[in-house]
Amino acid sequence: MARSAALAWWAATACWFLGTLAGRLTGSHTEITGAVPLPVAVLVFALCAGLWALLVYGAYRGLKGARVVLAVAGGLAIVGLVAQLVGDVVTRNLVHGGLFLAALVLAGAGFTLMFRDR
Repeated sequence: MARSAALAWWAATACWFLGTLAGRLTGSHTEITGAVPLPVAVLVFALCAGLWALLVYGAYRGLKGARVVLAVAGGLAIVGLVAQLVGDVVTRNLVHGGLFLAALVLAGAGFTLMFRDR
């Protein structure tokens, strides 16, 4: 996997983490995430972002099967980001939506660069 693809995925992960945290702080969260205390939510968000970053690192280093898992999970993540953006457009949440839009663009770039011929 190309270095630029890994960097795009890691940048998308950072945007997702910041967008999710901003959404939690600005009050645009679901009933489930609203019921969780803020320190626990931040820990869970950081854990998810860290696991995603490890998956990208595994694909970057050529770990067998990591690229396929990243492709499937990345495709699902892109669909989830689009769904979140639709909600942000409806509620006019610019901070959350802007960071998730950046994450969507970077994830799309990472996905595309991951399968580009070298």
